[in-house]
Amino acid sequence: MRMPASRAILLGAAVHLTAGAQVPGAPEDFYGVYVAQIYVAVPDVTMPAVVPFTAQGERTFTDYDVFSADPNQADDCVAEQMPDILWTGDPMRIIEEDGRLVFHYERRDTVRTIHMDGAPPPADQPHTELGYSVGRWVGDELRIETTHVLDGVLHSRGYPFSREGRLTERYWREPGSNVMQMELLVEDPVNYTDSLTFGRGWVFSPGAEVRPWECVSLGTRDAAPDIDELVRMLDAL
Repeated sequence: MRMPASRAILLGAAVHLTAGAQVPGAPEDFYGVYVAQIYVAVPDVTMPAVVPFTAQGERTFTDYDVFSADPNQADDCVAEQMPDILWTGDPMRIIEEDGRLVFHYERRDTVRTIHMDGAPPPADQPHTELGYSVGRWVGDELRIETTHVLDGVLHSRGYPFSREGRLTERYWREPGSNVMQMELLVEDPVNYTDSLTFGRGWVFSPGAEVRPWECVSLGTRDAAPDIDELVRMLDAL
């Protein structure tokens, strides 16, 4: 359950703006807040016309039940996961911090760190919801490669994604356009015999903001709600 945030709550230090130099290669107007191209809960997403499942991938897709498999259906406060967070309809801010890029999505206050020094993931890098991301600039185009993501889905339609998968994002803006395009290339030999390509757009909106997201869990949706806790939270607003 999302609850209104107090005006006194400020964006945490994890995503504060850095006064130092920008990451080399970044266009001057790259940093800032972006919003969905259409102001609805689900942005317009370009999907692959054909999904080349492996036998295992097709079984997983066929057996997928969003109400039992998607943790968001059981608990509103569960952490967001890559690559599903890329389809959020909520605003996103991109900043530079200590030589890295930080993508701060309003949805569930999700923060991704993009390592720009070219170093590969450590040998003991664990698999997490957001994985490990390494970025680089190719001209004015940002490319991000992400590995070490937990098992999940590529999209709410239930296309599976395994720990063996690799995600490659491309971000660019055409000259004179305020729309940033994003293309996602998915490589996952466990579930697909070939790569998949998804896409969407973001609109650069300097006047927009990424608001604090306070989520308080009252338990899973099949559990009896803690009414006393709900009353306490409402009184604290």
